Amino acid sequence: MKKIILIISMFFFSHFLTFVAYAETPNLFEGVVDKYFKGKSLTKTNDITFDVAKRGIDGTQVPFKFTAHKKYKNITVVVEGNPHQLPGIGSLALTMAPKVTPFTFQTNIRIEQDSYIDVIAEDDQGKFFYNQVAIRSAGGCSAGVTYDADAISKEIGSMKVLHTDKRASVFIKHPQHNGFQANLSNYTGLYILPLWTLSSVVVKDQEKEIWSAEFGGGSTSENPFFIFDAPKIKGNLQVLAVDTKGNQYIWK
Repeated sequence: MKKIILIISMFFFSHFLTFVAYAETPNLFEGVVDKYFKGKSLTKTNDITFDVAKRGIDGTQVPFKFTAHKKYKNITVVVEGNPHQLPGIGSLALTMAPKVTPFTFQTNIRIEQDSYIDVIAEDDQGKFFYNQVAIRSAGGCSAGVTYDADAISKEIGSMKVLHTDKRASVFIKHPQHNGFQANLSNYTGLYILPLWTLSSVVVKDQEKEIWSAEFGGGSTSENPFFIFDAPKIKGNLQVLAVDTKGNQYIWK
């Protein structure tokens, strides 16, 4: 009898684990709209597409790539499941102003828990459109760091910019502290590193802007990179990045 009970218990436990593993990712889109786009009407569109893995192995560095196939003046990326310094749902990763169409953009983001990532776009007529994709990952926002302020300060703001005539990559050294990370190298006791992220970046091609972005928090990964397609890049790219301490970093 005990053996039968044990077998039945193991059966239900294994099915419970399967249920947990495949539990549906909660969709918090209505809360995101209420927080960031209150009073706006958003229409779902297939003109925004994604090229992502459904699971991120490292929650601190989750690849995220999308393409906007129509012209939009603003594109906002929100990670629904991430914590934020302000009350409400989700963390605004960044808002971009692309000057090219179509616009393909790739970066790495932090994900604290299984989450939908929303891409919300506004066109020149003030109409809003969106699409979203679910990615499973965990621990990306609360992961502790070993922080050597002296060593890091020597590299912060250094950049590398690579490009062909149609694609460019921008790499920026920056810790991107999101305000939730513990300093594991503080031997007198752990403390939370204060928020310190990039606040904006502008990329130009021979003084003509290709795209710009404003950062809404710490959902963009440490030492961020940005890969984007822009037809007819002539060269001589210029990059200006500014962080929340007011520091400016320039590539030209």
